[in-house]
Amino acid sequence: MINIQIEGLSALSEALDELGKDVANRVLARAGRKAMQPVREAMRQSAGYDLSNHGQHLRDTIKIRSIREGSERVLRVGPAMKAPHYIKARAQEYGTSKQMAKPFIRPALDNNIQRVEATLREELGAGIARAQRRIAAKNK
Repeated sequence: MINIQIEGLSALSEALDELGKDVANRVLARAGRKAMQPVREAMRQSAGYDLSNHGQHLRDTIKIRSIREGSERVLRVGPAMKAPHYIKARAQEYGTSKQMAKPFIRPALDNNIQRVEATLREELGAGIARAQRRIAAKNK
């Protein structure tokens, strides 16, 4: 798993804290999903594809998922762990004793990190503003 920490979001973090935990979680999840779309698309383009296979392909299992780890919510992008292609994805990413590595997960993130950060900032700002307007309208 790759962890990303973005510095300089203290003003957005304070605004999220003011919204309350449930609203803040929804705003964060929505912004995170939107920000990670380019990474998911890059993974899908680089994932292995077998024309002779008429079933589900590795690229079809690449999803953005929100999971709970302790008290935190985490977004994960990649092949579903329960999908039949998960082991193939690991073999493609890291290689095996008989197969050379052809990474597609790490490069997808590395090549899109600036876009992810910019989109996250934009979407968080817009989401916070939307939530604040809703709360203000409710309290009128």
